[in-house]
Amino acid sequence: MKTRNVSRFCAGVLLMLCMGLAACQQHDDTQDRVPVGLTGIDHLADHLSVQAFSVDGTDGFQAGQGGRTVCCVTLPRKWRPDMNVTVGWNVTNWRDCKGNDYEVVVPVEKYGDPEQLWVHFMADGKVRVVSSAYGAEKANAPGSKHPVKDPIPDKYPWDVYDLKTCKRYDQESPDRKQP
Repeated sequence: MKTRNVSRFCAGVLLMLCMGLAACQQHDDTQDRVPVGLTGIDHLADHLSVQAFSVDGTDGFQAGQGGRTVCCVTLPRKWRPDMNVTVGWNVTNWRDCKGNDYEVVVPVEKYGDPEQLWVHFMADGKVRVVSSAYGAEKANAPGSKHPVKDPIPDKYPWDVYDLKTCKRYDQESPDRKQP
């Protein structure tokens, strides 16, 4: 009788182990996601700025030099070669008083561990999306490990251009009092 109970117990344990192994084999890596912060980097000319952007429907804050982060977007724990995101953004042209909306599907560049998601709006109109623990604001500094090496302009077009007249404040703008 005792042997029969031990046999049943061992059979039950073996059955549970087999079920556990089967469950592990059915794990879907694409569903194993990690939340990360989202930051936009604006590489555009001085009179242009990215005022709003989104990644797969998650709104980011105004792109700039890398100081503002929004929580959160999710990335797969493991990078895949077919990994793409949809990026939408608005570019304000402060000089011409115009704005344009854009949307593009772009690949997420290869990463090891999922880290901060950086969306780079490049001067040539392209968009690069990278996941990196290294900040973009000092990407061009010697020894920086941030993957995108491209100048990030130090600009504040909203302080330079008057959107009512489309002129620089240092030109004939009646709404700006000169110091």
